[in-house]
Amino acid sequence: MTGAANLPAAGLWRRFMSITYECVLLFGVLFFFNYAFSALTQYKGQPGPMHWAFQAFNVLVLGAYFAGQWSDGRRTLPMKTMQLRLVTREGAAVGRARAVGRFLVALAILVAAAAAGTYVHWSLWVLLLASPAWALFDREQQAPYDRIAGTRLVHDALPPKR
Repeated sequence: MTGAANLPAAGLWRRFMSITYECVLLFGVLFFFNYAFSALTQYKGQPGPMHWAFQAFNVLVLGAYFAGQWSDGRRTLPMKTMQLRLVTREGAAVGRARAVGRFLVALAILVAAAAAGTYVHWSLWVLLLASPAWALFDREQQAPYDRIAGTRLVHDALPPKR
């Protein structure tokens, strides 16, 4: 992965298309794991401690999926399709700890925006657009969670060397 530090930042259109594709795939992943969770625990959507356990389970599933796919030079299928690669600021492959950190920072931003829209004022739901808007004006077109985690999402048209 030499030269990854010189790769151009991923454009917003590629990011948007990758996120859209990722949502389609994650529907199936979450459907499978949520079905297994509800079958094993007999959870039927009622409020209470099982609801919190169900939500925590979903976060763990998503965290394992993304941390596993982002670390050690791997990419999700949408990232491969859209020719995206996640690297450190120096251009090296992202380690597992940094991938988990990136996921947790992105999750915290998402939860904070949703909480503001739910508990403070409905108009604050617009904060969900803060990360894409940030990337529009960032000099390297990076999202805030990439800045915090020390990662870069780059456009890499060449297949990785084996």
